[in-house]
Amino acid sequence: MKKSCSSINRLAIVAAMLTCFLVPAATRAQSITRLSQSANHVNENEKAISALKRLQDQVIVYRSFGEFEENGRLARVPLQTFEMELRDVTLELQPIISVMPPSKLRNEIVNTLASYRDGLFWWRKIDQPHVVHVSALRYEEQNHTASDSAFLSNVPYTVAIHWRQAQAYLIEAERLLAN
Repeated sequence: MKKSCSSINRLAIVAAMLTCFLVPAATRAQSITRLSQSANHVNENEKAISALKRLQDQVIVYRSFGEFEENGRLARVPLQTFEMELRDVTLELQPIISVMPPSKLRNEIVNTLASYRDGLFWWRKIDQPHVVHVSALRYEEQNHTASDSAFLSNVPYTVAIHWRQAQAYLIEAERLLAN
């Protein structure tokens, strides 16, 4: 009987010692994993913002209506260049956004990308390529009403507004990442 009690006591002591050494080690490993994941999220967030800044560098954001009226340009690059860059940035951001937890930062990143996408949509409506391919010519006459003309004349302002919104979302995303 004494032998079995002493072996039980030894087992209890060994179990207690293992618990004392293994639990803190496991907890420390979990903490290190969490810190590593947190660092990866910060790194991914920085990549997302950097990708969006590439788009911002290609467009022109005006501070005022008058400034836009003076210049009238929408971007520093042609439409096709911006389209390709937006496609690349979208492909780069999709996996990052898909793993981001719901947060204000995620919303700002998604809204920035959406604003660039919307601006591109409207820019396509008014883009007039300098080179016209004969195969693309239509032989039917297009009749534009006065309302069509008025609508099309306002589209550049719509594009400029989307660029400005994208900038505001991006600034907020940068602020959130810094905090």
